[in-house]
Amino acid sequence: MALALTALAPALPAQAAPKPTPTVTTGPVDKDLNGDGVPDLVAVGGPGTGLGSGVWSGLGVKSRKTGVGTGQVQTPASNIGLRGTGVTEYNAPTDFDGAQVITGRFTGVDRQDFLYYFPTGNSAGVGGVIRGAGDGTMNNPVSGNQFTIGYDNLIDANGNSPLQLVNAFQADGVDTGIPDLLGIAGDATNGYRLGYHPNYFAPGLYYGVTGLTNPTPTGGTDWQNWSLASTETASGIALFLRNAGTGDLYLWTGVTMVDNGDGTGTLTHTQYQVAANWNTGVAITTLQAADINADGTPDLWTVLPNGTYRAYLISGLSNSGTATVIATRAQRLA
Repeated sequence: MALALTALAPALPAQAAPKPTPTVTTGPVDKDLNGDGVPDLVAVGGPGTGLGSGVWSGLGVKSRKTGVGTGQVQTPASNIGLRGTGVTEYNAPTDFDGAQVITGRFTGVDRQDFLYYFPTGNSAGVGGVIRGAGDGTMNNPVSGNQFTIGYDNLIDANGNSPLQLVNAFQADGVDTGIPDLLGIAGDATNGYRLGYHPNYFAPGLYYGVTGLTNPTPTGGTDWQNWSLASTETASGIALFLRNAGTGDLYLWTGVTMVDNGDGTGTLTHTQYQVAANWNTGVAITTLQAADINADGTPDLWTVLPNGTYRAYLISGLSNSGTATVIATRAQRLA
């Protein structure tokens, strides 16, 4: 009788599980000034910033192992604002003293431009857009590359101009090809609130504001005590909200603007408490959001009045507690 024999292969030794591959956001990366796929840091210099007058661009550093951002930037950063705003008699970096600068596709093309805005001072309530060159710098603003944002473009119903502005992208779902703006405005008599500034199909053209009814992340109305930083990832628009006095740091994800049709609106979102007692009482001259390490969760850069910067890499968002926040070493920006 023939016997059927089955050959049994010896068991292989257990193999270590492969390390997870970082999830890299596909498509254009917000805050990427030079097109290398890594977000970059932008900070305004001038009195009280620890940096010379102008606009400073620190290009993000990639990890050789993973190919994603590390939170470090190339230093010394470059002063890309040496030619000023193009609308003063000086055409000098001092044009930007006291301004806020944010980035986005504000001229409707596939590169990051620079929107500057003066919340206080002689030019309070006005600003402009300067085309980005696509290599981390600005185009010459006096050669048709500057678009003015007038005072009347941004004031609310009580004549108040924003205390600050951030990129709202197209949170209202209306694709004009140019991002909208989100700000905080108000006064002691009428109170403070978020305001949504839609773009009207042209660089620098914002008209009217939708007053938003959202309370602060802690349920209050003291919006004048909060600062904002926004970014866009593959999963949507994200907004950081920081109260310097209390140290509360929150993140709203999936932000969209719902217009109520009566001059008011609401931001819908999912809220996470990122940290408590985060840099409480610390003056921060630049607070910038970006998905620095391409893991799908927005992160933060800060620049302090002594001219140092550091990144805060965020993970582990939770509905029941704070997130994991890893701070990189503070370094001089320029």
